[in-house]
Amino acid sequence: MSSVWRVIKPAPRALLVAGAAGLLVALALPLWSGAGVAAAAAGVAATGDALTAAPTSLDLGDITVGDVSAVPDAVTLTNGGTSADTITSIAIGGADYNDFGETNNCTTLAAGASCTVDVIFEPGALGLRQATLTPVDGSASPPVVTLEGTGSEGYYEVTAQGAVAAHGDANSLGGLTGTTLTRPIVASTTTGDDSGYWLAASDGGVFTFGDAAYYGSTGAIHLNKPIVGIAATLDNGGYWLIASDGGVFSFGDARFYGSTGGIHLNKPIVGVAPTPDGGGYWLVASDGGIFTFGDANYYGSTGAIHLNKPIVGMAPTPDGRGYWLVASDGGVFSFGDAAYYGSTGAIHLNKPIVGMAATPDGGGYWLMASDGGIFAFGDAPFDGSSAGTSASASPYVTIAGDGPPTYQAYVGEPAARRAADEVDRAR
Repeated sequence: MSSVWRVIKPAPRALLVAGAAGLLVALALPLWSGAGVAAAAAGVAATGDALTAAPTSLDLGDITVGDVSAVPDAVTLTNGGTSADTITSIAIGGADYNDFGETNNCTTLAAGASCTVDVIFEPGALGLRQATLTPVDGSASPPVVTLEGTGSEGYYEVTAQGAVAAHGDANSLGGLTGTTLTRPIVASTTTGDDSGYWLAASDGGVFTFGDAAYYGSTGAIHLNKPIVGIAATLDNGGYWLIASDGGVFSFGDARFYGSTGGIHLNKPIVGVAPTPDGGGYWLVASDGGIFTFGDANYYGSTGAIHLNKPIVGMAPTPDGRGYWLVASDGGVFSFGDAAYYGSTGAIHLNKPIVGMAATPDGGGYWLMASDGGIFAFGDAPFDGSSAGTSASASPYVTIAGDGPPTYQAYVGEPAARRAADEVDRAR
């Protein structure tokens, strides 16, 4: 995150002197030649229309796709003229205008007065994002500030012993290395702000890191079947634990929308994914059967398809109108608005695929093998893997992207409202 820009304002005395000098020139106009009069008049016009911006460019740094700048960067607008200047609005334009937002205290600026525009960056896609910021004050050539930032991404790989490997811009916040576990780790999910994650064991024990809060577990409850998945609510105020029989256990502000605990299943449940607004969830079985609860919609399954290998995970699209399923050979099946970006179905793998995670913009996904090998497709960057490392002595069991589930709530939201909301949150 780039630091807040600090601008030293011109001393009021200097502005008064400049203003006085301009006034003397204007009074002396009748004594000058025609060329001198024109030059002086031009000087007066420039002095009266002299709104400036500092800095004239901002690089808001690398931010995880869907995250927002932790602290707004500031642009200072100064009226260097001799009369008041009224700023009616701040316009953000350019190719990626929707990735930047602002709030300001700019109205009418007296001569020599300044105001501040706070700028935030919330990348909607990976890579370089660019826009412009322009104050609207009725002048023909107001100052233009160029804005840029880079949308980045990362992911976590987790072993059965709770070792956590962070890649890309994912922050390493610790793991369970050296801790004696009653049951192995089987699932993980993140808070989505690069500052926390949960690990879940097969007995439903929950381990928290960073800003991930503990809301309860099934560690002390007799379970009919082991836990296989965990999913967090939109505001990170709760989570669901899912058992292989489809039993759902809700904690914190996670609402119970139903389960398959009382249904005879052809194959066990292997994963869970929440809807973008947290109002429902999908459960997926190893044959690719899909079970929907709450506001989760059904877009298809592989339940009636002969699979070469069993399904081991799923990931939803950002708008919740589709999902991907992945098999242990890396075969990928897309449904609804989920686009197919490739698979390892035809590749010889050293170890089976055990999970997948989608990029927050829905433009790609990662597949992870049990040796920590990573396979990236679409716009998902390859930021490294844990294959061949000492931690890979314990099998890798789960992968989680560090992009936020909260990003999905903003799909289609007007940029101005989103920006104001995010600046308030950043403060």
